[in-house]
Amino acid sequence: MKFINSIKSKAIYDFKESYCDENITISHLLGNTLKTYLKPPILDVGAGIGDIAYKALAHKKVVLIDVNQISKHDYSCHPNHIRKRVDFFDYESSEQINTLLISHTLQFIDSDIELLNKKIKVINPETIVLIVNDNDDFMAEIIHWTFTNFENPNPELRLDGFPEGYDLIKSRPFSATLHCQDFETLAKQIAYLMLIELDHMVDTLIMFLRKNLVKPLFTINQTIEIYRRR
Repeated sequence: MKFINSIKSKAIYDFKESYCDENITISHLLGNTLKTYLKPPILDVGAGIGDIAYKALAHKKVVLIDVNQISKHDYSCHPNHIRKRVDFFDYESSEQINTLLISHTLQFIDSDIELLNKKIKVINPETIVLIVNDNDDFMAEIIHWTFTNFENPNPELRLDGFPEGYDLIKSRPFSATLHCQDFETLAKQIAYLMLIELDHMVDTLIMFLRKNLVKPLFTINQTIEIYRRR
């Protein structure tokens, strides 16, 4: 995986901080209802700006990794949290990682499921906390539209056979809202979610959104899944 540029890094920041409230809910659930499942050291894969760890895991040892260069000037970091700019598949640790946190990162690391499962086996965490979209309701329609209009979209999809060697022990559904000031902005956020370049298709997507939504917002159903090593 190549390091993505600052433009895409800004798109991630805008989505998480301005348009979607999912990380607020995720932080609350991980820091309260589900906190006993997150045993440190924790590896936060694709941590982005690190807001989930900052809000939910302040008193736990966390290593935040991302392919983007994120600094304290981008977002604050607790003293017991470590930021590293590294690809997940290149990451190595001198200590045992007890919890692997993968929050909306699967679409960036799922190109080779066998390789992904091998990397999980090497890290060998006791627990994997996976946060994924359910891809139902309007999100299902968006994914269908994307696959109909683009050759190689890359939305976040569940993976058969992942994580290998782990059993699902808890599932906590929740919902978030993607809310923009206009349909043009919403189209850009959807392009980020689907990992597509709209270019000449932007007007087509805006027409699709206007036809199916009353306002430039919709609910994204999601689930926090907790897996325990067999």
